[in-house]
Amino acid sequence: MLQINTAKAIKWRAVFAESAFIGASILLAFALQDWDEERDIEERTHIAMCNVKSELAFNRVLIKRGYVPKQQGLLATIRAAISMGRQGDQARSIDMNLESMLIQESLRYSAWSLAGESGYMLHANYELATEIGAVIDFQKDSYQPVINRLNAAIFNHGEALQENKRESHVRLISLTNEWVAQTRYLESKYEMLFARDDFTNMECAQ
Repeated sequence: MLQINTAKAIKWRAVFAESAFIGASILLAFALQDWDEERDIEERTHIAMCNVKSELAFNRVLIKRGYVPKQQGLLATIRAAISMGRQGDQARSIDMNLESMLIQESLRYSAWSLAGESGYMLHANYELATEIGAVIDFQKDSYQPVINRLNAAIFNHGEALQENKRESHVRLISLTNEWVAQTRYLESKYEMLFARDDFTNMECAQ
């Protein structure tokens, strides 16, 4: 009788040990799965941020090497047209040349939009993401509309000349100066962003 009870006790200990082992294995599997998912999210977030960084670097160069020289050329052309006044064909030639100065290249923010839609920005550096978001919002809501209005004024300049040449020139000067002022502000925001260590030290594949 004692031997039977001992055998039963040993059997139950084996069952408990096996159950504990299975439970620990399941918990370990869940922990490994969570770790793998967190690592995957971290990697995808890093890739998304690198894409955003690349896009902002492109915008920064476009502003310095594309927009600023175009602003200078546009102001010089408009002032030359104004100074020519009514001097016939030469003045008309300068005015017609304005159409070649339409702003064709736009600042980019598609990588930021995709990162936001994917939800990865929820896992990014909150302070950095907030600053980037503020720059992008300014580009879309304040900066790009000025460019759109200026492009429309340049495109319609030929027709406007027939109605009131001076008024058309004044409008172009005003819009260009507004673009210059907005560009200076945007450049300052970019400089602040690229001065951040957590942004510039972000290691991204070339």
